[in-house]
Amino acid sequence: MPLYFSPSTRGFYDADIHVDFPADVRPVTAQRREELLAQGQLGRIIMPDENGDPVAVDPPPLDNADLLRRLREKRDRLLRESDFAVLPDAPFTATRRAEWTAYRQALRDLPESCSEDPGAAIWPVAPAAL
Repeated sequence: MPLYFSPSTRGFYDADIHVDFPADVRPVTAQRREELLAQGQLGRIIMPDENGDPVAVDPPPLDNADLLRRLREKRDRLLRESDFAVLPDAPFTATRRAEWTAYRQALRDLPESCSEDPGAAIWPVAPAAL
């Protein structure tokens, strides 16, 4: 089973599966491919080196805009997951409802409170569900 890596697509190709290959494919061993895929599972990026051979490298650091986007995505997910707590028929005492309201407000305020350094956000802790 001949294996190849394409620098242009940053992908692996198996001659037993793929019929068409990019023009720039380079042979790679099954062991090397497995090593690189394992590195990919650890968050590293597989890309060509200066010779076109595949290597695993650390991803570039995220800038503040990317960090803030990810923060908002997580915040929005946590708000959706806590929607049940503010429904009119939620079985909570006034105190528990106030805790959930405060938690949700802290989530809404989070992007503004850490816009200068989104990576240092301190996430509010959700109250107990019941």
